Amino acid sequence: MIRLPGLAAAHSSADIPPALIGHRRGAGVDPAVVIAGCLLFVVVLFLPLTLSDNDTLWQIRTGDWILDHHAIPATDPFSFTAGDRRWFAHEWFAETLMALAFRAAGMQGVMVLAAAATGVTGAMLLHHAWRFLPGFYAIAAVMLGLSCAASSLLARPHLLAWPCLTLWCGALVAARADRRAPSFALLPVMLVWVNMHGSFMLGLLLPGAFMIEAMLDRGADRGRVFRSWGGFILAAWAVALINPDFLAGVLFPYHLIGMTNLVWIDEWRPSDFSRFGAVELVILVALRLGFSGKVVLPPVRLILLLGLIHLALTHGRHEQVLGIVGVLVLAEPLGASLGRGGARASDRRWRYLSAGMTMLAVVALPARIALPLSPERTGAAFSATLDAVPPSLRAQPVLNEYGLGGQLIFAGIRPFIDGRADLYGDAFLTRYVRVTSGDRSALDRALSEYGIVWTVFPASHTMIAVMDEKPGWRRLVDTNGTIIHVREDRLPR
Repeated sequence: MIRLPGLAAAHSSADIPPALIGHRRGAGVDPAVVIAGCLLFVVVLFLPLTLSDNDTLWQIRTGDWILDHHAIPATDPFSFTAGDRRWFAHEWFAETLMALAFRAAGMQGVMVLAAAATGVTGAMLLHHAWRFLPGFYAIAAVMLGLSCAASSLLARPHLLAWPCLTLWCGALVAARADRRAPSFALLPVMLVWVNMHGSFMLGLLLPGAFMIEAMLDRGADRGRVFRSWGGFILAAWAVALINPDFLAGVLFPYHLIGMTNLVWIDEWRPSDFSRFGAVELVILVALRLGFSGKVVLPPVRLILLLGLIHLALTHGRHEQVLGIVGVLVLAEPLGASLGRGGARASDRRWRYLSAGMTMLAVVALPARIALPLSPERTGAAFSATLDAVPPSLRAQPVLNEYGLGGQLIFAGIRPFIDGRADLYGDAFLTRYVRVTSGDRSALDRALSEYGIVWTVFPASHTMIAVMDEKPGWRRLVDTNGTIIHVREDRLPR
């Protein structure tokens, strides 16, 4: 046994009691799984915060561009600072789905798409946990996992990729539990995933970890394990190359994470522990279980857990990965440590409740589409603010706050910058931070070089005071928490 601060770790997953390996395989879908999926679907369906990220807007417009041109953009079609610089729309498939949902039912349609992805993810997580853990523990594990992912509950490609993440990683864990390599029938999931979101890279790396774990099993035929898992890994990487940018598309996540200015963007900042949150709770629960000495983790699973925690602490956006993948890879060893198998909520009352929740989801769908959303969630509030800007001025170069770039693109205005950090690069982001943080000389150079005619920033931004004091500039609009300044020589007459 290897013990780390009271946390027991087995030599390999072969130390898990055989009676728990592959428990309930082929038992079918439990009514509780249907209930969980429908409940999550209904809750997210009416959760306006799902639309609280402005990146959703430029991603819808990217999908519109793809549908209108029947092609995937190879250069930037939106900003005026990047010009026609090469741009890889690596989330093109998710963005096309978002555009189709928007065309079908507006922002309500986008919410339906996000709710469906969340419901499917929750159902698959519980189905997986139910295989290894008693009912209460399975539900608690899924709730804890989803609470970590809650901060990323936004109508964006990463959310639409959650079912791919869950299905792929769950299938890998199931293959290990059944002492076999993953089926090649799983590969179409990677084909969808690689064209939907950069989290696919985790899916390419995890099989290697599980292959090592399989080779550490006592009595394992290492040659057979290497051939079977190695063949699947090679096939998965080959499938991942089927994307618009081929090898560069597969390597894109490394390029993005390698950028030095990501920490300036909220979702790429380290996890914030100034307030109690889900990640802190997960770490405390892990410590409690570890110090109890009751939980047995094989070394590879222990390394995976530590790696997931490290990702979550380094970048807040990876808290969702800790929550979802953590449940998937830890359910089996946790179930073995508890010494119990899974449970099955199969009596008549559960089936009736399952049917009732399904009906509720069916009724909630048209209700969501029919009920109006607040203007702040649909982009209408910002569009109303822009109505005060004459069309001739809207076509002129603008200096905007980073988060408003998506709103400008959605309104048909070419922004100075938007949420596509990979497009602009480290040097441009560094300069932008200087320009908008009070460096007067950097601001003057940018205004001159790019011929800026107007600016748009939230009322709370430090740039408002700077522009108020700047000679030759005047406020044009001050409404809905947004302030627009214009050069005096370009004021409408």
